[in-house]
Amino acid sequence: MSTARASVFTPTARIARASRAHRARVAKPFAATAEAPANAALRQFPDAPAKIIEHDDVLGWAQLESKLIAACATNAGDSSVNARFQAAALLGATTTYDAVNELSVVEVYTQVYEGDLTTCSTIIDVHLRILCESMIDGDWERIGNCYKKFHDLPPQLKRQSLLATSAVAEAALLFTKEEYEYMVSFLQDMYESPDATEELKAEYEVNLEMVTAIDRFIDEMQKNKDERDRS
Repeated sequence: MSTARASVFTPTARIARASRAHRARVAKPFAATAEAPANAALRQFPDAPAKIIEHDDVLGWAQLESKLIAACATNAGDSSVNARFQAAALLGATTTYDAVNELSVVEVYTQVYEGDLTTCSTIIDVHLRILCESMIDGDWERIGNCYKKFHDLPPQLKRQSLLATSAVAEAALLFTKEEYEYMVSFLQDMYESPDATEELKAEYEVNLEMVTAIDRFIDEMQKNKDERDRS
């Protein structure tokens, strides 16, 4: 493995291994909500299960990990992708687990859906997986393509479905972003110091990349959630 290749691949592999170990520690409580069928209803349409983007509609975490490793190999020597790929590697099932256990996120969910947290965890998990794949590919139109799943619904139901699913996802994304925003703020002055180490600079850039990616993803959600005038 060349030095340039290692600079892209090795940190990502290390993060991926840590992520797998952490997932193993929380697998049982998470699986109880994440993998069961979603069956909540929209509060404005309580008589039928809400339509959402399901787990099978997007790549799973294991598939995303494989895709990231392949992307690292393909882009070996391109240091411009380091921060983006390493930030993508930080996302995983535990990110969903943390968000589902955040009260502010649950409060948003219960304002728009009736039912247990199965649907909440599904909405959050699939959006994080779409975010991860968007970061790997550099393709920010993926969320808009996924939201096309709602286009065959009657107009009012379509609108409310998009507003509800994006509200829950945005609450989870903003919660997730807080940790990385804090690190960016904490490391900012040190990053700008002439004494900053390469490791510190890399950590700052990964955290900044995550913040930037989440903001861009939310912007794409906002552009695609209001479908009243679209076919």
